[in-house]
Amino acid sequence: MSVKFNENLRALRKQKGNTQEELAKFLNISVQSVSKWECGDGHPDITLLPLIASYYSVTIDTLFGVSEIEKQNRIREISDQYYKLRVDKQPDGTLLKQRGLDEGIKLIRNALKEYPNDYWLMQLLASDVWWKSRSCEGAERMKLLEEAEILCDRIMQKCTETVYRNCAESILCMIYNDSGRYEKALEIASQSCDICDTAGHRLAYILKGEDLIKRIRKNIKDLTMELYVSVLQMEENKGSFDFARDKEIQLQLEVITKALSNQPLFVFLNNASVENNR
Repeated sequence: MSVKFNENLRALRKQKGNTQEELAKFLNISVQSVSKWECGDGHPDITLLPLIASYYSVTIDTLFGVSEIEKQNRIREISDQYYKLRVDKQPDGTLLKQRGLDEGIKLIRNALKEYPNDYWLMQLLASDVWWKSRSCEGAERMKLLEEAEILCDRIMQKCTETVYRNCAESILCMIYNDSGRYEKALEIASQSCDICDTAGHRLAYILKGEDLIKRIRKNIKDLTMELYVSVLQMEENKGSFDFARDKEIQLQLEVITKALSNQPLFVFLNNASVENNR
């Protein structure tokens, strides 16, 4: 949390012309707590930040003295740290389920103390907390599932950006299933769009030039990831791969294999990951 918080809080309170007692009463906390904040000896619980910002008619960023540009730069730093922990230097370019999981969760939890209303951070933490729950049992497992669900619910209630809402819905689907609410999970899953009826699939028919190339690269990367996950799921559930003998599938695989034998396409795909993560 920014060291400027205590200074900004004191300045806002004096500007409004109210006392520490009045602020404490509004927040339903002790005067001693407000006094400690202004002395820099502590900071509010994350749930109180929106109330404080509302009380003084400012944004949470203003409470911390952080401009939007500074905020984005800081979140970019956090993102870089996260990907080094969880994603970078993987042989297949995929996020391993448990690699750096605890460190990643700790990093994003701390980041949300700085930026409690950042939906990208919320969905990132919800996803990793859900992954963590899968390796736990009993009360610890349920506590993690509850934390992830609260984060997703916040996104669904407050966020208007489709990308974050879709991500939150996907995580909620898994949370409901893992916590025994199968029918609710099924309901959400049934309402989702088909894999070939996404924004990326549609944009590939509309965009032109370099924008089209970038979109196709991303579509290939996303579809390859989906195939990778599906194969893992099939192996984990000891399913049969007999469907791969279907003539139509074999023909498609032959076309893809032939295309991949062209060196330009190899270069095309190898550059995709770098460009799509900029």
